[in-house]
Amino acid sequence: MKISPASLYQSTAVSTKPAYRNGASAPASTPATAQPGSSTKVDLSPVARDLTSSDNDVDLERVQAIRQALANGTLNINPTRIAEGILQDAIDILT
Repeated sequence: MKISPASLYQSTAVSTKPAYRNGASAPASTPATAQPGSSTKVDLSPVARDLTSSDNDVDLERVQAIRQALANGTLNINPTRIAEGILQDAIDILT
């Protein structure tokens, strides 16, 4: 099975627009969006702050190496290592 980037985006796309029946437009009482320069304040949780830190950047070289190995058919998958990682994550969450 080959997964193309386009199929990933199509299957994971999420629409933020509300769906209305019979092609009707949005009701006139939709809330206004924040204007630039407004004083809206957003507080991020510690988890969200951690996700936005630069320490979590994607290693593009590693991604490219994996793509190349997949394309060549030389990617070695170790199911034992994957299972151990999943179990360790579960143990970390539960402790």
